[in-house]
Amino acid sequence: MYEQTGAGYTFLQKHQHITKERVRNFIHSGNWDSLGIRSAFWKKNVDGEGVIGIKVWSPPGLERPTFEKAMKQEFRPTTVGESFGPSWSTHWFKLEVTIPMDYDGEEVYLEFDPSCEGLVWSVKGEPVQGITGGGGDTRRVEYLLAKKAVGGQVHLLYVETSCNGLFGNGDQMIGPPNENRSFALSKASIGVKRKSAWDLYHDMVTLVDMAHHISSDNPRSINALYAANQVVNLFDHENPDESIKKGLFITRQFLEETPSSGTHQVSAIGNCHIDTAWLWMYDETKRKVARSFSSQIKLMETYPEYMFAASQAQQFEWLQSNYPSLFKEVQKFSKKGQFKVIGGTWVEMDCNLPSGESLSRQFILGQRYFFENFGVISKVFWLPDTFGYSAQLPQIVKQSGAKYFFTQKLSWNNINKFPHTSFNWVGLDGSSILTHMAPAETYTGTAQVHELLRSVKQHKDISSHNTSLYLYGHGDGGGGPQDVMIERIRRMSNTDGMPKIKHRDPTEFYEEIEKTSRSLPSWHGELYFELHRGTYTSQANNKKYNRLSEFLLRSAELLATMAICSKNVFSDYKYPHEEITRLWKLVCLNQFHDVIPGSSIEHVYRDSDKMYKDIIHSANKIRKEALESIVSIDAEVYNKESLENRKDNSSTKCENQIIEKSQDISAQTFSNDMLNFELLTSTDISREENNDVVVINDCSWPRSGVIKVPNLNPKNQLVGQMMASRKVGFNETETFSEKIPLILATNVPETSVSLTSKNKKVESTPVSVYQTGDGFYVLENMYISAKFDTKGRLVSIRDQRTEREFIDKKQFGNNFVLYDDVPLFWDAWDVEIYHLETPSKCENVTVEVLDEGPLLGSLFIQINVSKKSVLKQWVSLSATSKVLEFENMVDWNESHKFLKVEFGFDIKAQNVSYETQYGYVQRPTHRNNSWDMAKFEVCAHKFADLSEHGAGVALFNDSKYGYSCIGNKMAISLLRSPKSPDANCDMGVHSFRYGVYVHTTSFPDPQVVKSGYGFNSPLVGVSVNSGMLVGSELNVSDITKPMFSITGAPSVILDVVKMAEPELWNESELEMFGLGKRREGHADIGKFGVLRGSDNITKGRKGKTVVLRMYESCGGRAVVQLGSSYEIASVVRGNLLECEEYELTRNVLGSYEILVNPFEVVTLLVKI
Repeated sequence: MYEQTGAGYTFLQKHQHITKERVRNFIHSGNWDSLGIRSAFWKKNVDGEGVIGIKVWSPPGLERPTFEKAMKQEFRPTTVGESFGPSWSTHWFKLEVTIPMDYDGEEVYLEFDPSCEGLVWSVKGEPVQGITGGGGDTRRVEYLLAKKAVGGQVHLLYVETSCNGLFGNGDQMIGPPNENRSFALSKASIGVKRKSAWDLYHDMVTLVDMAHHISSDNPRSINALYAANQVVNLFDHENPDESIKKGLFITRQFLEETPSSGTHQVSAIGNCHIDTAWLWMYDETKRKVARSFSSQIKLMETYPEYMFAASQAQQFEWLQSNYPSLFKEVQKFSKKGQFKVIGGTWVEMDCNLPSGESLSRQFILGQRYFFENFGVISKVFWLPDTFGYSAQLPQIVKQSGAKYFFTQKLSWNNINKFPHTSFNWVGLDGSSILTHMAPAETYTGTAQVHELLRSVKQHKDISSHNTSLYLYGHGDGGGGPQDVMIERIRRMSNTDGMPKIKHRDPTEFYEEIEKTSRSLPSWHGELYFELHRGTYTSQANNKKYNRLSEFLLRSAELLATMAICSKNVFSDYKYPHEEITRLWKLVCLNQFHDVIPGSSIEHVYRDSDKMYKDIIHSANKIRKEALESIVSIDAEVYNKESLENRKDNSSTKCENQIIEKSQDISAQTFSNDMLNFELLTSTDISREENNDVVVINDCSWPRSGVIKVPNLNPKNQLVGQMMASRKVGFNETETFSEKIPLILATNVPETSVSLTSKNKKVESTPVSVYQTGDGFYVLENMYISAKFDTKGRLVSIRDQRTEREFIDKKQFGNNFVLYDDVPLFWDAWDVEIYHLETPSKCENVTVEVLDEGPLLGSLFIQINVSKKSVLKQWVSLSATSKVLEFENMVDWNESHKFLKVEFGFDIKAQNVSYETQYGYVQRPTHRNNSWDMAKFEVCAHKFADLSEHGAGVALFNDSKYGYSCIGNKMAISLLRSPKSPDANCDMGVHSFRYGVYVHTTSFPDPQVVKSGYGFNSPLVGVSVNSGMLVGSELNVSDITKPMFSITGAPSVILDVVKMAEPELWNESELEMFGLGKRREGHADIGKFGVLRGSDNITKGRKGKTVVLRMYESCGGRAVVQLGSSYEIASVVRGNLLECEEYELTRNVLGSYEILVNPFEVVTLLVKI
């Protein structure tokens, strides 16, 4: 370029920054709109009376009425400028649009901006397009009213608005919602677009962005700026048409220059990542789905190359129920290949906190739903936004029919940069899935030049494959791509200076990498997210109800399966499959990645509390009815009637014996034994002295223990002790609990319902509790001895047999510490490493002896955590247990504080073993490097174990997931107190339990795993009148046989017993998705089983097919024998979707041997 003056010349080479700002002003909204390209957008635009008549109906309160209900209401006139509210309220607008005569034959658009979200409805009651009002890039207020308008014609349509923005109603995005916002109807007009102006605008946006974001020493950047500047020079805002034509000639010349053959290839896919709940409620998400999906259907009709991907089967089911016509449109465009159903899970769930079975159910529910309604089994696990990824996900994904994984969340790491873009992610068991993390580092791209350039510049494995995946579209709050984004992609897709871009099915993208890439790196183990570590702790009660629900459903499925398979002559029991599926859907819904982590607004937790109440009540009802069927608890049976009369009256259930209690969910409701039938049993039933106790063991190993039986008569011979009353609650709610009978049950068979007869009372070595002369308090049994000081701190815990001490002499256990907890921004999400610099000890402690044996010894400790918060604690040790248990109740009233309980153990170890789904992961106790340091707060499930060779200590919990360990000091994170987005997060009363388990073995130790299960799922005892057991299997012998037994390898845990899912797919359909029989080369085929040719498990489902899910918990190979008290017809090994792989052969002893590899999850389909 030459430094000359005159028309057509420029000084931009010397002053590029000035020219860049000039061309940016030409296209952007601002002070120069009347002079720039935006001034030419509309050839015609009109509003007001005679053109648009507007009426409105505002439903009462926060009601969200259907279209049908709204149409029956009386609408009143309104005008532009009127405001509507409050927050979350709904308002229906009726629009009568009269086409002006001079609009005849034109393409006419409606602009309707309610300043909030909305949905356009046709007069037929069909949702047709979403609206996002207000300012900013997310604005979507134009609706195509007529492709070829007829002058004088009247168009009638409706708009349903919701008084919230795309991101709810909070201040600074994550602030608690303002419940009294109002939204003004700011625009209602119709217009005719000047298409050429819009074309030039899209061209110019691309040129200007290329000039800004391509390196300034690249000629392509300078040429883009030069061309854009020429367009500005030529533009005439008063007579735009001819200057626009000239400008388009210039821009098209530039854009038609194509890239070289070796240019990076980007596969683009539209996406809107609708958070199933977050800064808005579930019910609002249902409408967000309709708004977003209808808008995307409109784009698919306009742009045939456009593809859009959506996951989360729950959202599709909502759409199917609430918007059936729109759902059919989605199905239609899915068949056309434009609407890509992807992901395979019920919701985009959190992957830290849910159990292994919960993660499995996410896929079972999701894949089955997508296959049933769309004919697909997703090969891509789609989870762009969650807060870390479990080490067992690769196995779960592969066993659920998928083999590819997409995310990008690790780009948010705030300490270490994740080193890969595309890699093989290897899980605990060795399963591997091809993983790609979008190098643009976003799942809500807006199709701008700098994002596409990042796809190249930030691709860390470009030497392996020169391709990347790019997601674009407004997300989190929904919306998805806009037409302007697709227009920009059209222009960038094949122009020099940019990567090549093509809309593409994500599955095809992965398949190409799989076929063409050079060797990819591997990453072994968890994908730990170095941010949002506070989500292991926030919203503690929500996490507690999740754990309770998981174990309740586990118990309900086992008892229901036992009931359906039992030979009880009185029972007409039917397996409640639909109800169990409904409850699992609710559990999986609440495991969404902004709900169970604790990062949603208060409204969401009000809704989830109601759901958990439903789950708990309904699961207990299933347990009750199944138990009735198993043991023939029937009031009529007790009468001396003939056997035939008993059969005739078998349908009469004894609601007086075991009833459902619809209790409110509160911290005090579940303070003891989460799965105990005290939640079900009536307190006013007859407590006859000669009653027996039915004991339920839902674990896969025999167990002994001290059991609480609330409805047992204290004078019953089985009662070994009355547990002392506890002073529960605080202040005006403080009250004394009832004394509870305790019994001792020994050697209760695995997976059984057994009878502990009053004639078989068992004695044991008693527990002792005493205070020493120097003021210490001691609890001891035959296994351990624990000593506490007058401040409630654990100063010693010793193994009685070896006299090994486990508490560091310079430290304490049960030491409560309060930390300041002020993160950088994400309040409910984050706890930062500097919180460890601000510890504060909890003082003012009282200690007293409560229970003194012989079955249970306990101490009561009260601690003033601060001036605002009080903790009550009951420390107990039973005669038969190796677990020192701490039951806690806290009145928590803090702000930005973090409560932990710490234990200094006399253990030297480099790593801690933290239980995860179907296994454990190890994390360092040191801070050797930044990767170690980043794990200052981590997630665990039922336990964390610190071990050296020959000795170790496990910390159990019943609902806490946050742990930490520095050196030999372990801590459980108990409570946080963030104020955004829920200003009342965790305020009030909480109850929780943790336990200390010492062992003189090294970890991995199967007994640690089993004890963790037992801590969460204790033996359950129910008092029954022995006369009511006539006719059931229990009256034949004192103890029933186990339903199923797994022997030969103590590290193998039988996690689930349930009935098989209903038949869904056939052999040929499974083969389409690469499912069905396992390849013949698998190691355990031949020795343990035989392929069944072309058979699959869907054949022969008319019989009783029981699903057993087990896993190897310690990281070693195992061979187990499967036995049963039922006659087994066949055993087939399958995957999580219950697709057959091969049939097992029975050995000479009549049992089945199963090879289980390290950390492997095994699903068996057992036909009986």
